[in-house]
Amino acid sequence: MSSWLPPVALLMTTAVAGWFIVVELPDRLAPHPPAPPAATQIAGSPTPTALRTVQGTHPIDYPTFAEATGLTLTGAAVHSAPTVRLADGAQRSGAMWSAAPLSPKKSFSTAFQFVSAGRSGALSFVLQAEGPTSGLPLDQLRPRLNVDLVPAAKSPTGTVTVTTVRNGPPVTQGRAATDVDLGGGPVTVWIDYSARSQTVRLFVSPGAAKPSKPVLTAEVDLARTVGAGLAYPGFAAFTADAAGTHDVLAWFLSGPA
Repeated sequence: MSSWLPPVALLMTTAVAGWFIVVELPDRLAPHPPAPPAATQIAGSPTPTALRTVQGTHPIDYPTFAEATGLTLTGAAVHSAPTVRLADGAQRSGAMWSAAPLSPKKSFSTAFQFVSAGRSGALSFVLQAEGPTSGLPLDQLRPRLNVDLVPAAKSPTGTVTVTTVRNGPPVTQGRAATDVDLGGGPVTVWIDYSARSQTVRLFVSPGAAKPSKPVLTAEVDLARTVGAGLAYPGFAAFTADAAGTHDVLAWFLSGPA
């Protein structure tokens, strides 16, 4: 697999899920947009670039969020070009959903860049069947798949979790610690789902180059979890105190050709 690289910003949420990929993503250099005033960036972090694929379709392609066309923001989420802030301040939560659905029966790959500041709360990538305009909080969305990214409260590390929810309580499909600081600056995440092997693979990096090995691999039957209909991808995040913020800087998703 090649690397994925989009421009920077901020982000964060909570959820769980898993996946595996099949697309190759060569990159092209893109200008690095200025981060929002509240964003925290790590000095010397590599400039991300815009992503494009050579195979497969790419229904979601936001090198930056200069515009929010095709997206629905709910809760505390706001569009602040060139980023989307999902949540900030004490006890806040918000979500962003794409109007471009996926088939749970097919493979896909997604990559995104986010910044979470304040070591407060969590940010999640989510696939849900309620619809692209749902205003329900994350814990009420079902069925769903979540991939949660939670920064450690007192150390430059974090935890990633894949969770599925059908009609009952959430089921953890996989959890792993990462030495990447999920609350210290721009973080790039790749999630690859293989419908054939029913596998979710999660890669995390402080830079724009995709690691050779996943930090977490989980077995997930997405069609069984979400259903045979359409699933809508997006993000959810929450903060636990006034210092917390979660921003999404870039987002790319591709499916099979």
